[in-house]
Amino acid sequence: MGTEQRFLVVKNKDSKEIKYFEYDKISGYSIKPNPKLKFQDAINVNKMILINPSLIEKMVDKKIKRKFDYLINLLSVVYENDDDTGEGLKLALDEAEKFRLELCNKYKAYVNEEKYQLLLKKIAILEDELYLRMQYVINKVNELNESFEKEGKSR
Repeated sequence: MGTEQRFLVVKNKDSKEIKYFEYDKISGYSIKPNPKLKFQDAINVNKMILINPSLIEKMVDKKIKRKFDYLINLLSVVYENDDDTGEGLKLALDEAEKFRLELCNKYKAYVNEEKYQLLLKKIAILEDELYLRMQYVINKVNELNESFEKEGKSR
């Protein structure tokens, strides 16, 4: 069972400041909480925009790490279950490509360049390994099909 994420907004009673934001002009990282989680005596939020760069970087790093760990776990499951069709390998290759595209489109602006390049290299290595395994499975299936065809009746 996954961990629940909770956000806490603390209101200081001592501050007499009034803050006004033009929400259309705020640029930051947008977060939408899980709509299934509701708390009593709390403010329910539909959307939250992070403005603080260090907080954005921490949140994005956490999300990227979680997705990368999911991809690694998927690869380990696929490698353990060696099926002859290669469907698991195709699924894992699609997930790796999806993660790479999501990293390029969604998170590139929030991650520093060094981390971004490192993640792209890691994903490229995983994709190459998956592609090689797929080629191995395809060649193995082709060899089995050829051996079955040769075992037929001959004169």
